[in-house]
Amino acid sequence: MREWFKKYLGLLGFGIWMAFTLLFAFDEFIYKSKSIFNKEISFIGFLIMGGAQTIQDILNERYFKKYSERVKNGIIVFIITITIGFSILAY
Repeated sequence: MREWFKKYLGLLGFGIWMAFTLLFAFDEFIYKSKSIFNKEISFIGFLIMGGAQTIQDILNERYFKKYSERVKNGIIVFIITITIGFSILAY
């Protein structure tokens, strides 16, 4: 599973961002209504993409090369909690 995250987590985050942005654009320009797919939903998709890409870079050892696995796992948990917290605050 870790190898899959090393390869595809950034792509998954990008896909989530594109899906959220397309939902927002579809709702804004096709339905022309102000439902739950407002501007914040697009920002939440961007937050998820940024968090996923950063976690992928940590797993591929582009960042924090000198630190132990325990510290890296702590940083990953911190990124996940910050992403969830900002998503809740943005919505």
